[in-house]
Amino acid sequence: MKIIKIIVAIFLMSVTTMSAQQKQPNILFIAIDDLRPQLNAYGLNHMITPNLDALASEGRLFANHFAQVPTCGPSRAVMLTGKNLKSKEEIGHHILGKKLAKIKKKKDPETFIHHLKRNGYYTVGMGKISHSISGSYKNKLELPNSWNAFLKNKDGYQMYANGQKRNKKTTPPFEMLEVEDEAYPDGRLAQVAIKELEKRAKSDKPFFMAVGFLRPHLPFSAPKKYWDLYKREEIPLSPNPEAPTGVAKEFLHQSGEFFGQYYSPEKGGAGVRISDDYARQVIHGNFASVSYVDAQVGKVLDRLKKLKLDKNTIVVVWGDHGWHLGDQTIWGKHSTFENALKSTMIVKTPKMEKAGKETKSLIAAVDIYPTLCDLANITKPENLDGKSFACILKNPKKSTREAVLSYWRDQISMRTDRYRLAVFNDGKKQELMLFDHDKDPNETVNIAATSPKIIADLLPLLIKMNKGYLPNLK
Repeated sequence: MKIIKIIVAIFLMSVTTMSAQQKQPNILFIAIDDLRPQLNAYGLNHMITPNLDALASEGRLFANHFAQVPTCGPSRAVMLTGKNLKSKEEIGHHILGKKLAKIKKKKDPETFIHHLKRNGYYTVGMGKISHSISGSYKNKLELPNSWNAFLKNKDGYQMYANGQKRNKKTTPPFEMLEVEDEAYPDGRLAQVAIKELEKRAKSDKPFFMAVGFLRPHLPFSAPKKYWDLYKREEIPLSPNPEAPTGVAKEFLHQSGEFFGQYYSPEKGGAGVRISDDYARQVIHGNFASVSYVDAQVGKVLDRLKKLKLDKNTIVVVWGDHGWHLGDQTIWGKHSTFENALKSTMIVKTPKMEKAGKETKSLIAAVDIYPTLCDLANITKPENLDGKSFACILKNPKKSTREAVLSYWRDQISMRTDRYRLAVFNDGKKQELMLFDHDKDPNETVNIAATSPKIIADLLPLLIKMNKGYLPNLK
């Protein structure tokens, strides 16, 4: 009788183990606004980002992840739908809200979140995921079919401590105050995320939870303790602060968000540098904001581990695009240079293979959709533009792409392992911009005019990948 009981107990244990192994993994998706690859984990020893660095040591750090659009709403639209934009008219922050908010039923999933929901996931979002931090467009959900729950809040985008609003005549693009983390939206959001994880821990249903942090989006506002992590005199300036040699003016811009929406004692952009002293002050604010959001991410990841949810949870940290910190005289995004398009990407899976190994393989934001489908063991829709990089999570030396395409208004930019080729074409004229990243990683000299053979090799590939975004390319 005792032997039979032991056999039954062993059988029940094995069934329980099989059930746990077969359960779909949870997914914690953390979007961070304007976060270029500016972490200590990326080799920037001056950055203080211990929590994201720790995640990178446990997962896969992507050295060459590129956004398709260097601005918030459209970049997120591409990532969420797994589809590239078809025309420059689609470049607007509320693209998803305008397309989806009024649609009650949809045959095809509106986003990968909707697809996960259809396949048994409980989906919950908070913060800036599609674009609006409230999740709404004109009082309707931007993604009406994607969420089981979207946790609304009254915080705005460009916020100073305790809800002070932006005034372009008086408020600077940064703030340093002796306040607690929760004085800013991201500190409050971290606490909301922690409470939601505690709820998810009590449920047997697999979950997809999206948390959208605002910093380091302008203004560079963070509690003083994060500013104090850095000595201003030691803060490095941009390695490429001048406009690139031989680049047409169409590829530069006035940094309108930075100089037009906030008070600034100096004006720059489009070939004009600001003083080194003011540049260091601004960069100091950016560094503080990055360290601040790193701390908030750390709080969420710490609770994930304490709840033992990390054992069966995929964690994705995604920067929606890059940002120029005075590079090429630009302060902001909205360009087709490397700095505006390359962003942070870290993925950690349960039982991560070759954890902590960085990959230099090219991937795109549009690839996230099919990758999550593979990781969740669900069938991918057939009409996606992205390519799954699940194989790179197993082996960092694998590759899935020959090139990544990005676009901004009248420009298209293509990145290969070695080159970045950008084209401006407004239907009246065409300008080219080519950089050799093996020799010029900071994109300081346009070699398009002196490299006809390289152009002849790359331009047909760019045109082939374009699929009509700029119809006049030649």
